[in-house]
Amino acid sequence: MPIVAKLTERSEKDERLHRIRHSTAHLMAAAVQSLWPETKLAFGPAIEDGFYYDFDTEHRFSDDDLRTIEAKMRELARRKARFERQEIRKSDALDLFVRLGEKLKAEHVETLPDGEITLYRSGDFVDLCAGPHVEHTGQLQHFQLTSVSGAYWRGDENREQLQRIYGTAWESREELEAHLARLEEAKRRDHRVLGKDLRLFDFPELAGPGLPFYLPKGAHILQALKDWMWDLHVSGGYGHPEKCYEPLLTPHILKTDAWHTSGHIQNYRENMFMVYSLDELDQGLLAQESKEGSSKEGLGNYGLKPMNCPGHLMLYNVGTKSYRDLPVRYFEFGTVYRYERAGTLHGMLRVRSFTQDDAHIFCTPEQYPDEIEGVFDFCCHILDTFGFEYHVGLKTRGEKRIGDDAIWDMAEEGLRRILEKRAAGKYYVQEGDATFYGPKVDFIIKDSLGRDWQGGTIQLDFNLPDRFQLEYVDADNQRKRPVMIHRAILGSFERFFGLLVEEFAGALPLWLAPLHVRVLPIGEAQADYARGVVSALGQAGVRAELDDSAEKLGKKIRNGKTEKIPFLVVVGAQEVASGTITVEGYFDGKIREVTRVEELAQRIHQEIAAKTPRRR
Repeated sequence: MPIVAKLTERSEKDERLHRIRHSTAHLMAAAVQSLWPETKLAFGPAIEDGFYYDFDTEHRFSDDDLRTIEAKMRELARRKARFERQEIRKSDALDLFVRLGEKLKAEHVETLPDGEITLYRSGDFVDLCAGPHVEHTGQLQHFQLTSVSGAYWRGDENREQLQRIYGTAWESREELEAHLARLEEAKRRDHRVLGKDLRLFDFPELAGPGLPFYLPKGAHILQALKDWMWDLHVSGGYGHPEKCYEPLLTPHILKTDAWHTSGHIQNYRENMFMVYSLDELDQGLLAQESKEGSSKEGLGNYGLKPMNCPGHLMLYNVGTKSYRDLPVRYFEFGTVYRYERAGTLHGMLRVRSFTQDDAHIFCTPEQYPDEIEGVFDFCCHILDTFGFEYHVGLKTRGEKRIGDDAIWDMAEEGLRRILEKRAAGKYYVQEGDATFYGPKVDFIIKDSLGRDWQGGTIQLDFNLPDRFQLEYVDADNQRKRPVMIHRAILGSFERFFGLLVEEFAGALPLWLAPLHVRVLPIGEAQADYARGVVSALGQAGVRAELDDSAEKLGKKIRNGKTEKIPFLVVVGAQEVASGTITVEGYFDGKIREVTRVEELAQRIHQEIAAKTPRRR
């Protein structure tokens, strides 16, 4: 899962945990090679909350194997073997790993600069490592292996397929147990499991990996989210009625020429899906493009859009713009396609097809600070509505970029000034993580389990307006380049959808719930009255359905709770006689309230209007 690194120096405790986890990774590798001597080693770093090690072996690790490995680790730990640091020459390190048959380690040694190589030994186990480690294996006591997954050597799908074993390690038994409890809670909230159980979305194998399909309930939730976001854009209802947006729609594919102009072919080609005609395939252009690593002008092939920006840039050029027309704010709920490696896909949180709540603002250099502050408020409004905890990060230029350093200096300093005004002391800086066309501010959402996820983003761009020759006529009658602000508030509907499901454990706020009420008649004698309740709720604008199955009432109620229906309405002989209903709310435990249909409808509308983010 995508955890955002905080770029702060490690605390003393963080450093101790890093040593423990790094050392435990070595201990696990020693145990694996002791149990399966033919196993070869890849990499085994400490990571947030734990560690992993990648292994090259014909043996397929199972959950039972993890317990066996743990037992061997504890046996080795009791020997209290010291972690001994050794510096040797590169040539000697290469000879050592070749002699041990560790071909992947030997390959890695060859990539290192000439000079001293550092090894660490503990008992009979030796590994290429810079350290640091604990003093001896006896200090490694509070650990547990958690899962196994696939990986590739150096992340290359064309290289060796490895097996990655994950684990966690802590300073105390209490910390370990607390972390394992968090993992169990994460499993309970896993949107992939809830999405299947609640029938919200699916990933049909026939369609291909990373391509989500929304089932009816999920499509309803998505549409409710889109309707709300659409209204906020066109009305400025996020607190800025003077900053409304105009909608656009752009095609899903563009000619390669557009992607050359934008710089995507040169800087983003590995993430793009390209489209070719049969004639082009017959002419061997696909082989030529693949060999050269990028498409050439005039070949006539197309690319599925990984971003909406070029389309909005082209539409800005429709008609002449003056300074009086600026700022121009265009938005589009645009579906984009990005080639993500199969091993990085993760339910709805990382997919290959997703829809962005995308927008681009074109303004004068004097206007962009105020416009960015408006976007800042928009992001805060959305996250505050759902009660998310969040912080922001400034991402600066990376190696892949367009434009000269003077432009980047100006853009980065502009964003820094705004953050100092709006989030002084509350933002972090991550060097080298900007988009290739400009620096950005990312909104990082902290979920109920304390994990960080990227949400909205604001990107300041002085480069693409120049590449697309955008102009406006200023008050002095001179043609000038506008500044471009790229922004997404949710980030993508798919990722935000997944985060909402996990944040609320599937029990979404009432205004997003695909169903508000399920009516449960106790017996056939109350069926007609129950149908009348469903009809009356529907006429009042409440989404309601009838469960007239032959199941006993207790089973109907349990089913409704499992499906996280916000309100269950029980109808029996007493309710029929009094013209009332008995209501049990999902968030109200076992409390039942006798009321009337119109009163329940009023309560539901009030809660929908308030958009109350209730959690159970």
